Amino acid sequence: MGGIGAAWIGPSGRAEPTPAGGCGFRALPPHMRWLQSARVFLVDAYAFPFTTDLEFDAEALAETMADVKANVVRFATMGKYATIQGVAFSRHPKQGKRDMLAETVAACKPRGIRVVPYISTMHKLAWSMVTRDFSQYAHVSRPGGGPARSPFGSGEDHGTVCWNTPYRRAYLDLVEHVVRDYEIDGIYFDSWMACYFWPRPGTCYCDGCRRGFAASTGLEIPFHEKLGDYTPAEQAAVRRYHTWYQDQLVGILGEVRRIVKRHRDIPLIYNINNPERLMGEDPRVPAQLEAFLYERSQSMLHRAEGVSLARATGLAVWPYVSSRLTSRVATGGLNVQQEIFVTAMFGGGPIVYNAYQFVRKANDRGILRWPFSIIARHEDCFQGAENFPYVAVVWGNGGATTSGHHPERPMADARSATLGAFAACLRRHVQVASVLPDLLNNPARLSRYKAVYLAGIPHLTAEQIRNLRAFVAAGGGLVVSHDCSLWRQEGPSLDRPVHLFRLGFAPAAPRLMRQERFGLEELIHVRPTTLTGEQAALVECHTSDHPGFQDLYLRMRSGSKLVPVFDYQPVAVLDGAEVSADIVAGESEAVLPGVVLSRHGKGRVAYVAPALESVFLQTNLRALADVIAGLVARISPEPPSFTVDAPDGLIANLTIRDDQRVLHLANWTGNKLEQPGLNESWLAPIENVRVQLRKPPGRQIERVALLVEAQFQQKDLGDAVEITLPRVETYQAIRFVCSR
Repeated sequence: MGGIGAAWIGPSGRAEPTPAGGCGFRALPPHMRWLQSARVFLVDAYAFPFTTDLEFDAEALAETMADVKANVVRFATMGKYATIQGVAFSRHPKQGKRDMLAETVAACKPRGIRVVPYISTMHKLAWSMVTRDFSQYAHVSRPGGGPARSPFGSGEDHGTVCWNTPYRRAYLDLVEHVVRDYEIDGIYFDSWMACYFWPRPGTCYCDGCRRGFAASTGLEIPFHEKLGDYTPAEQAAVRRYHTWYQDQLVGILGEVRRIVKRHRDIPLIYNINNPERLMGEDPRVPAQLEAFLYERSQSMLHRAEGVSLARATGLAVWPYVSSRLTSRVATGGLNVQQEIFVTAMFGGGPIVYNAYQFVRKANDRGILRWPFSIIARHEDCFQGAENFPYVAVVWGNGGATTSGHHPERPMADARSATLGAFAACLRRHVQVASVLPDLLNNPARLSRYKAVYLAGIPHLTAEQIRNLRAFVAAGGGLVVSHDCSLWRQEGPSLDRPVHLFRLGFAPAAPRLMRQERFGLEELIHVRPTTLTGEQAALVECHTSDHPGFQDLYLRMRSGSKLVPVFDYQPVAVLDGAEVSADIVAGESEAVLPGVVLSRHGKGRVAYVAPALESVFLQTNLRALADVIAGLVARISPEPPSFTVDAPDGLIANLTIRDDQRVLHLANWTGNKLEQPGLNESWLAPIENVRVQLRKPPGRQIERVALLVEAQFQQKDLGDAVEITLPRVETYQAIRFVCSR
């Protein structure tokens, strides 16, 4: 797929060299670091308090935000209708001459609250607007027809729009009006996504699309009532239309950036929706923005992984918290506080969804007030901080999926494996970051990590393999599992955003073809093998599908620990490697190599035949996490910067800025492994947490303090400082300085 990539448009609007690392690590400039400590209220205009009645009160909003220590409001300039004056869009029938963005700026600025207006990017508009007031903006969903109609929020239905109509000029004028005439601190856009909200196959028959596409390609845009009636040639024409339209979109974004930067040097933020979108995003889009927003977070684990992934690129990220809160009833509990702290501790700015309800529900504001107050008091611990680089788990999805006949057998694929590796490190208090595959294309960024974890990533490019060899030769550690690099990619690459393929007709996707050897063979020193003879017969009468009296296990030669195997890759060991764990039948009868250790240059490598990471994700079996964490420790070139003696429910992340370090601790207990997002009214505290902070060579640890005021014990161990915390409730953090 396209990935994050090749070129970007700089502030001048001209093409400039790609920042390092594909999407590139672009550290936030000092004047934008407030994005990392932002405590954001989201005020959308698709529902209460803007529809069906107009109930918005800017003073009440600002008072509420000041009360709970929120410091940024993301305020809509458009929902069903425009909320401001002086633009070519309809307003609420009861709005009159009110300008709600102006009211918000006037109420918030004196209280020190930043204002970030929301500019809806090709989002649907009120049905009356696109069919009556400004019908010229409409997307034409079929020849001679009109926009696609659907409900959205409360009030009247919405209709779709198209960039290749006068909507484009009205939109650019709206952006310029907002950035020029209002005292704002940033600007937020919805998804920069071609064919947004259009029904399949994602085509428009307005004059601008018909004429523009014909002038560019010499083709007409085909139309049929049924998708199955499109011929192969017509499907190819639709795909060319999507490519053409995406180019139009990127050009508009470049113009928007020029408009904004001409008036104010403020961050541009947009909706990436979820981490999965990063993998299939047009690289020209994130390259022109400074931050993005996540709407989705399936669990606390996904939240930690997704924020970590964003920060590894250097971009700021605002994930929704309390996304299950309703518009008018405050239903959030202690889980909301956990979401806020986990977001902040990995470097994100929490943004409260449906925040206006707290204006009405003053008694429920404590849900936000306490965590926001902690961040507000210690903003210097969040702004400009980077997640300490130790273990990089490369994010992956897709690949060959394996699942057994037994319903209890875990599934193994790249997504479950990479998330499982991240989860196991997190659960065993190993400092971990989720990184995009493009990190492997950048030796300088790669070298900052001590170890790389490749959990079931099926395909690696020749360049990535070369960079990994150099990384390990220089002393880096590497863990490779299951079928990583055992596949090659054939066929055309998908060079357009993934959402376009889902919308229309996808070309032949690149196929994964199994190879006879691992691409990483030189590093891992194993080769795939086919079982024959007695070995095949032995495996045939056993099973790795589920635990039973004839099952296979992974047995560690050191300590004799047994863990379940489930799915595994049979391998033969090459010269220069040693087996440290066997796949065994019964207690000790070795069947196949399970874990193989080797060296390359100054570095160490571990190959793991079973898909342990996928199994851990779906079982939360502590013994599996111990094996994974133990392998990381074995191949890492230096000991970890900290250790935590506490239950798995306490997760840790170390951040660094200059000489200051902060070890964040979040209490992740409750129902998170069962059904995320349920309200929690009680959180089990964790007692007697013991932390050891390793002193960097030639340096001392001093000025130790807690972010949440509490008693603690401190002991100097020579090469480390030990901190004992009698009790951790929702969150705690240890702040310290490493002096020379």
